[in-house]
Amino acid sequence: MLSGAAIFNIKRLVGRVDTDPVVHASKSLPFLVQTLNIGVRPFIAALVKNMWRSTSPEEVLAIFLIELRAMSEAHLKRPVRNIVLTIPVSFSRFQITRIERACAMAGLQVLRLMPEPTAVALLYAQQQQQNVHENMGSGSEKIALIFNMGAGFCDVAVTATAGGVSQIKALAGNALGGEDILLNTMHHLLPDMDSHFSTRGIEEIRKMGLLRVATQDAIHKLSSQSDVQIDVDLGNGRKICKVLRREEFEEVNREIFMKCETLIKQCLRDAKVDEEDVNDVILVGGCSNIPKLRNIITTVCKREPYTRINPLEAAVRGAALEGAVASGVNDPFGSLDLLTIQVAPLSIGIRADGNSFIPIIHQNTTMPVRRDVIFTTVHDNQAEALIVVYEGNEKTVEDNHLLGYFKITGIPPAPKGVPEINICLDIDASNVLRVFAGVIMPGGQNPRVSSYGG
Repeated sequence: MLSGAAIFNIKRLVGRVDTDPVVHASKSLPFLVQTLNIGVRPFIAALVKNMWRSTSPEEVLAIFLIELRAMSEAHLKRPVRNIVLTIPVSFSRFQITRIERACAMAGLQVLRLMPEPTAVALLYAQQQQQNVHENMGSGSEKIALIFNMGAGFCDVAVTATAGGVSQIKALAGNALGGEDILLNTMHHLLPDMDSHFSTRGIEEIRKMGLLRVATQDAIHKLSSQSDVQIDVDLGNGRKICKVLRREEFEEVNREIFMKCETLIKQCLRDAKVDEEDVNDVILVGGCSNIPKLRNIITTVCKREPYTRINPLEAAVRGAALEGAVASGVNDPFGSLDLLTIQVAPLSIGIRADGNSFIPIIHQNTTMPVRRDVIFTTVHDNQAEALIVVYEGNEKTVEDNHLLGYFKITGIPPAPKGVPEINICLDIDASNVLRVFAGVIMPGGQNPRVSSYGG
């Protein structure tokens, strides 16, 4: 069970550059996040026997996976080589490649890769299929909204399930999670926290760890209590002795909760599903027991949360099901006759008209998918064109993720706007992206084609 919180949310730092706001928000973690060069991936440094040792987030994740693999092999009493990987919806393809690299460093091959709410949807589909078998019925389509919030990410999915087939209608996600709720609450308890822990010696890291543990414990207790007493000794005569009320906690994190509500409504709109059409609401992840979040989702969908799924195990159980399906495991009761139809979590397109992002495959397009778009030149007698591919949902390329680029050459001399350049984006069932571009030659000649894949 890969838990970001178990290793201080290291998964959140994987595949990000030092200018990323998520990296700058990680300065209260109990290790240093080094951001020395603009545009370069950060590395982390921790105190080990009073010496600073540096490594990359991917290497830390690989060490964690090695330990997880060893535990699995000891339990199964056989080697483990393949892994089904669940990722947050908002992960870019570059982040996915860094996660895959960490898996390779741990000696694991990625068998399947799926967004976390998609894994939950597969588990839900199995349960609905079992219900049909038990009740000897044909089973009608059920619409479910899946809300997944863990330490570092918030994901929402709308799925239509019938007969073991789960059609993902829409996905939405962002890099908000329990870590942000924790940091907001820590700053509320200790307003000058940043200056108080400005020096990162071993004693300061220990004190910050004490505050983190006490704050996290208080948040957990507020799920079942209206208030909680917090007592933390920070040394040098400084102590925190405070009663934190649930209403106070909710006000401190009001902006985060509002963003979660916006994400839910956005996903329902993208899926073209009305709130009253939702049959089940599934809450999963470490933050699923926060009363305010449960209240928001219940209010929006007018449904009580679905209770047949363990919120802390849903994603890994769904991933295990996907591994069984992919490995061809047979089940005499037919409960592994399952299929999940996925969608593109982010739009993919190219740069055009300066710095504008032109989507070719739009977010929530069913995969596999292939799209062709015709572009043209912007200068007279332009002989070549640079095709730059981005992923994201923002209007400008600076706010999206750069995937790669290649150059088209040999464009016949012509006034601007006359040559036709065909750009084709193709995503296969394994979520592998391939990009082809070619100049459509006059007179029916074969086009000149270049390609990029990854």
